[in-house]
Amino acid sequence: MASIGNWLFVPDRRNAAGDVRTGYLSRNGERVVLAHTSRLLADFLRRIRQLESDFAARLGAHPFPVDEPGSRTGDLSCTTG
Repeated sequence: MASIGNWLFVPDRRNAAGDVRTGYLSRNGERVVLAHTSRLLADFLRRIRQLESDFAARLGAHPFPVDEPGSRTGDLSCTTG
């Protein structure tokens, strides 16, 4: 999950049976299903977090851990705001 301003992004999720639940944005009980863009948004947020981490490393500080390359979209757990 990732915070995007006032919205909470919940990426695609896969259960043990392999069924995929489509990601969505949520705010104040409102939900916007991202049927065609959830994976793209998750990749974008992961890349932004990587850039922030790289920049922080240049300054000598790591604000948060970065996912390993090849991690699944459903494993997104950053907070960007």
